[in-house]
Amino acid sequence: MTRISPLALCLAAGLLCQSAFAEPLTRGEALRIAQAYCNYHWEASDKNVLQGRDADGIEVHTPNNIDPKAAPDPTLWTAGATNTGMPYKWGGFDSLESFQAGIKKGKAAGDKYNQEKRRLGGAAVSSHAVGIDCSGFISRCWKLSQKQSTSSLPSICKALPSPTDLKAGDIMNTQGGHVILFAKWIDDAKTSAVFYESSPFCKVMSNTYSVATLLERGYQPLRYKLIQD
Repeated sequence: MTRISPLALCLAAGLLCQSAFAEPLTRGEALRIAQAYCNYHWEASDKNVLQGRDADGIEVHTPNNIDPKAAPDPTLWTAGATNTGMPYKWGGFDSLESFQAGIKKGKAAGDKYNQEKRRLGGAAVSSHAVGIDCSGFISRCWKLSQKQSTSSLPSICKALPSPTDLKAGDIMNTQGGHVILFAKWIDDAKTSAVFYESSPFCKVMSNTYSVATLLERGYQPLRYKLIQD
């Protein structure tokens, strides 16, 4: 008789068997991982630049400073310099180690989001680029072994009654859109907060957002079911 593992049954049913994909996680760990991606230093060369099609014909646009005569944009990376923050890559799920290995091999450093990428989905993910996208970043921060999307993240979370219930390591998510990781409140009234995110046009960074603005844009406050205080 053929034995079928519980994991195989979960996958066959189209379900996320969460215990099979997750490690224990505390809020402090989630923030430390986010900070590691945000503060990551790496050396870039001209080999890591790609503005056009990769070897498989997929359009790739690295988020790097292009005009050498212009003042460098600090949210973008620069060839021949030490850069901070892992670049955004559509469909990316790199660890710090796999990103560094890819950079040394001359792979493209990141691949910016655009509407054509959204339309094509997985078919627009380049294997010749390294980096991390918004949901890949959250998946890494939550120590998931498989990348989740903004559409699948709610299935492993519980919805919070209000954004004011957010704690470090929780998220604000738009299904089929963008997702950001909550870090801390910056005012007692809980109207604005610091979030970590893999920004679709540049890199992993921290930004301050008005919660009211996020709600207007359709963001929903969610808590990973396995996170521990």
